[in-house]
This record gives sequence, C-alpha cells and structure tokens, in this order.
Amino acid sequence: MASKDKDLSLVDYRQRLIYFKDADAERNSMIHVKETVLTALSATACQFLRQGLTEKLEQAQIGFRQISLDLESERGQRRILQSRVEDLEALTNRPGFILVLIDADADDYAFHEKFLSRNEAGGRDAADELQARTKDYVKNVKLDAENTDITVRAYAGLKSLRSACVRNGRMKESSSMSLFAHGFNQRQALFDFVDVGPGKEGADNKVRECLNLFVEFWGCKHIVLGACHDSGYASFLGKFAGDVSIRDRITLLHGDTIHLRIAELGFTETLRLKSVFATHKTSAVPRVFANARVSATPISPSASVAASSVKHPFNPAALTDRFGIVFRDDTGKRVDKLLGVDANTPYVNYLRQANMCGWYYLRGKCDGCDRNHVPLPLKAREFDCLWFLVRHGLCFKVRKGKDCDDPKCIYGHEEGLPIGSVTG
Repeated sequence: MASKDKDLSLVDYRQRLIYFKDADAERNSMIHVKETVLTALSATACQFLRQGLTEKLEQAQIGFRQISLDLESERGQRRILQSRVEDLEALTNRPGFILVLIDADADDYAFHEKFLSRNEAGGRDAADELQARTKDYVKNVKLDAENTDITVRAYAGLKSLRSACVRNGRMKESSSMSLFAHGFNQRQALFDFVDVGPGKEGADNKVRECLNLFVEFWGCKHIVLGACHDSGYASFLGKFAGDVSIRDRITLLHGDTIHLRIAELGFTETLRLKSVFATHKTSAVPRVFANARVSATPISPSASVAASSVKHPFNPAALTDRFGIVFRDDTGKRVDKLLGVDANTPYVNYLRQANMCGWYYLRGKCDGCDRNHVPLPLKAREFDCLWFLVRHGLCFKVRKGKDCDDPKCIYGHEEGLPIGSVTG
C-alpha cells in the first residue's frame, strides 16, 4: 500500500484535493438548502399559527365586547326591575283599605230601628257606628287602624227593603229608605249604600262580583263579608276557602246566624256588630241548622239505649264538626254559638241525670273520669242538648280573664247567661 501511495504523483494528490473540496462544497450546499427549507417551513408555520391566534384573539375580543354590552344591558334591566320592585313594595306596604261588603237585602243585616226610622240622620249615625266598630276590629287583624281606610259596599233593592222593614216593624211608615241611604253615603266618602232595584238576585250578583274584584287586589288588606245567611253563597265562597292566603283575609259578618254550609267551609274569623245590625229571633231554632239532619222529636232514654246495640260501633268524634267556627262580637270577645235547645224538654232532663261525659261525647275522647262513657249514639239535636248542658260550665280560660280560641271548646264563654238560654 505504501508502495502504491509512493507511485501517486503530485497531480493525483491535487485531483483528490479538488474532489474532496467539491464534496465539501456539495455537502455545505445541501446543508444550506436544508436550513433554508427548514427556515421557510418554520416561518410559514409561524405565520399560520400567528394568523390563527390572531383570528381567535379577534373573535375573543368580539365576544368579550358582546358580553360586555349584554352585561351592561342586564345591569340596566336589573336597575329598572329593582326600581319597579321597590315601587311595588312601597305600594304593597301602604296601609291600603278594608272592605265591608254587605248583602243588605237580608234580614240578618238589617240596621237597627233607631237608625232606619230617622231618615238621613239615621243613615249618618249608622255610617258612624259602622265606621267606629270596624276600626275597632281592624286591630284584631293586625292592621294599622289609624291609617287603614274603611270602604263599605252595601247592596239592596231599596223599595222592597223598605216594604219589608215597615212590615216587620223595623221602620216607620213615614220613614224613607232612600233618605237613610243618602245620609249613609254622604257621611263617609268611601261608604256606598247602592240601590240594585227590584229582583231577588240583584244584591247577590253585586256582592259576588265585588268580592271577585277585591279579593285579588293588593290594596284590599281585609274583607268583612256580610253574606253568610244564605246557602246560595256557599258554593261561591268555597273557591276562596281552599286558599289560605285568601281565606285568612276574609271575616264572616253575621247577624242572627251563619248558615251551616258556610260555617263548614273553614273560615276562621267571624264578627258580630250588635250595635249596628239588629238581631231578629224568629224561632227557637236558628237558621244555621236549616239544612242539618236532626231528629224530629227528642228520643226517649230507652230508644237511646236500644240504639247502642247497632252493629256499627259508635264513633263519638263523628259530630265534632258541629262545633263550627269561633264567633266573636264587635269588640273581639268570643260569644257562643246559638243552640236551638229547650231547657224543659224530657231529653235534657234525661241527660242531666245520665251524668254523660261531655269530653267523650262532644269531643270524642276522654283521658279518664268517673262520668258515663257507655257508647250511646247522639244525633245532631241530641249533641246540641248535651253541649247546652255542658256550656253551663264557664270556660277555664274565661274564668282566668283570658281569651279562648279553641273552636272545639265545649264550655261556655259568656258570663251571666241564665240557665235555659237559647244561647246555652
């Protein structure tokens, strides 16, 4: 090999040097081309990436501006809504008014003779008395008596009402119902005694539509309803009884009675205005029991004992719904429900001697006492007879000077009533 290299001439070495230089140059050229291509590709990639990011950034900026505009719009709407809410709260927090709605065609809501017989002067005095007694009652429903307006809507056919009042001796022949109504209307700006003209349904329709209107009106804080004498109102009032928010805003105004079908609806507040409306007792049995199923005559003791042998067990709580609702007078004091009971009937005397447990037979349970608990089914009238006897005992809370709001309290709540009173 060494000898072979010695044989190479200087020319050969030069040619080899040129070959290697050319190879290096070609290699460097290829490296340069590669670097150029890579640089171009990198620049293109960066351009595409930068362009994509720029587009995304622009889209993000557009979205941000839109969201900012939406947010500002929402803020504006919120300010408007907040302002409206504040206005509504201010309106709803205003004292508002209490509505006294009366079917004045009914005997139960006949004004006292001292008012009816004095024409305009009597109407003015009746309005003043109704205003004063209603203001007293406003405190019971937790309203501001001084700042709560009282609105009265009384509907009647004045001509037929006058004829009925004259015929029943509640009004003098020379007196004018129109003048009475005029004085009533003029005395208080929000009092209206409206003549509905002839026809039996005129006042009824007015009362119904007026109640429908005001029961949903925010400004009407409470309604005293004088339409409790007639079972025809029961189905109409039933739609309000199921809504507690409405039911608790309605007080039943009663004269002689509240009809049984209405009493069963569950309205908890009642009001009697003795100083405004006259009480007219036409029979020993009040009309609240007009549709009640009662025995025609008091049953004999032997019949009662025989009845205890029926196959179906006696449920002493079955008649507890006869307690009904708590009645109150215009001062808010509890008064007892009228009972059509004659103290001298043989059955009352029998119950006195039978020593029957009032708690067991009237309320359906007794924790244990030495009175009679033998199952003895009581019909409606017999229930009232026993309640009549038990009510001669004064309620424990009343004895202590407290108020009793238990609708099923079996004792009496009016002190000083004579034995045998129809009010028990």
